[in-house]
Amino acid sequence: MEYRTEEQFKEICESALNGNWTQAGKETEEYGFYANDLIRFWDSEEIHILEDKGDLALLSELAQKNRCQK
Repeated sequence: MEYRTEEQFKEICESALNGNWTQAGKETEEYGFYANDLIRFWDSEEIHILEDKGDLALLSELAQKNRCQK
């Protein structure tokens, strides 16, 4: 499996946009995204799926919580 791809980033953002934050956090952890990865992908998008860049912090925290529970 490839990690930290544009397609995975979009999947994470779509989950969050649809209100599935728990799922988005799991995907963020599963796909190996960390805060700096989320920011890099968000900055490279021309049209943002998630309008608020602050949402990336929440995704990062959810992923870290999942990592700590393993």
